Amino acid sequence: MSMRKTRQLAMQLLFLWDTGGENDPATTGQLTHDVSDDPILRKKSVDMATGAWEQREVSDRWVERLAPLWPPPRQPVVDRNILRLAVWEMTNTPTDPRIIIDEAVELAQEYSTAQSDAFINGVLDSILKEHMSLVAHAPTPDPQPQS
Repeated sequence: MSMRKTRQLAMQLLFLWDTGGENDPATTGQLTHDVSDDPILRKKSVDMATGAWEQREVSDRWVERLAPLWPPPRQPVVDRNILRLAVWEMTNTPTDPRIIIDEAVELAQEYSTAQSDAFINGVLDSILKEHMSLVAHAPTPDPQPQS
């Protein structure tokens, strides 16, 4: 349950930064303290949100390529940030991607429009397929240094 709360708070931070145009430490600190008394949950949420925020341009381009009729600027702010968070988590953590997608869909059901969960599920499923294909075809490092 704590990862769900971590993702919820991270998504809320991304929403705040997206609507405010920046990652403001004072606002971030106030929101995290208002939402949770758990310092570990707050730190994990800020770390996740910061990673997703720093990777947002790459995530947005990926989403736009796969959903050209609904590029990030046309998406509801909540959807855009759920996608950013999920893409970051899929590409930067060992968490099972199916769990990430399920959690993103649940965030959309709770915080966004009636159609958002299906849209997010479809986009993230496409991203997962591409990511898995890229990882499967990536060269593996040579375990023995050559002299």
